[in-house]
Amino acid sequence: MPSQNVTVTAAQKAITPFSLHYEKIRGANILKNVYYYFPSGHKGIVYLLHGTGGSAQNLVNNFDWMQMINDLVTAGYAIIVTEMEEVSLNTDLNGDGLIHWNLVPADTINNPDYRNMRVLADTFYTRGYSNPSIPLYSIGMSDGGAFSAALSYIFKFAGGVSYCAPTGSLITSTSTTPLQFCMAKYDNNSTVGAAGDAEAQTNSNALTSRGICSKFFSHDHSPVYPQRFARWSGISLSLSASLYNELKANHWLNSKNYLTAASDTIGASIQANPSAYPVASSLNIVQYTFFTGQLDIMYAAHQFYSDYDKTTIHFLGTPCQ
Repeated sequence: MPSQNVTVTAAQKAITPFSLHYEKIRGANILKNVYYYFPSGHKGIVYLLHGTGGSAQNLVNNFDWMQMINDLVTAGYAIIVTEMEEVSLNTDLNGDGLIHWNLVPADTINNPDYRNMRVLADTFYTRGYSNPSIPLYSIGMSDGGAFSAALSYIFKFAGGVSYCAPTGSLITSTSTTPLQFCMAKYDNNSTVGAAGDAEAQTNSNALTSRGICSKFFSHDHSPVYPQRFARWSGISLSLSASLYNELKANHWLNSKNYLTAASDTIGASIQANPSAYPVASSLNIVQYTFFTGQLDIMYAAHQFYSDYDKTTIHFLGTPCQ
């Protein structure tokens, strides 16, 4: 940072308002929940992929995912959001004890997670919303990040992006698809963490060494400030300031206003001692979910973040620059 005071002036960009369309569309085997938007003259179609425990509805109701959607549409990209087959059926199809995207078998006919993506694209082509000459991309978070890497590789998309997932060495040793990694420096997911961040860096380097465009970014801590939570309309400026003051009073901020713990630790303290957190305890479930999500983003824990939206969109258009 410079040693003197700096004045920053925002340049507001007017955008055309839009709304996502929701529809149940027939996939490989069943009707799928699908949210989509195709701007006129779009230059690409981007699949957005939720993580474990998520759904299409969860994704489009997440503030930072909606920031990504707004930025993508403004940049001229079409959006398709659906969900993993196991979520749609609420069934562990492969018996591994998890509800997640099935990366294997890498079969675009018999694996419904892969086939659904082709069927949805074909549906929109048939309707005249787009055409097969338009490039395809994918952006996913966590388990959806791993699926994004696999999906973009198998179907030879123009590019893929993985948030908080290192993918695997098989993809990075054979793929010819540009792939960007957006990791979280203090990822607290047991399947990722510091080891996963390091693996993502290694995988990005492996792609680059093979002449495949790849970028690696590690999201770091960002400071909490009184207006932070008012970025969403569901929390007022005064409520945001009260939440900030409550975090400060309970010693969750250091001298530079950086969080000292992720939301799971802070949330446990709120649950154990609600009288010390009258403001946080008064939040409804939607407000509280947003609040804790923002805590994880500022802590750089395992959470989708919109901080690198422009970087990601730049990668989609020009992955080698």
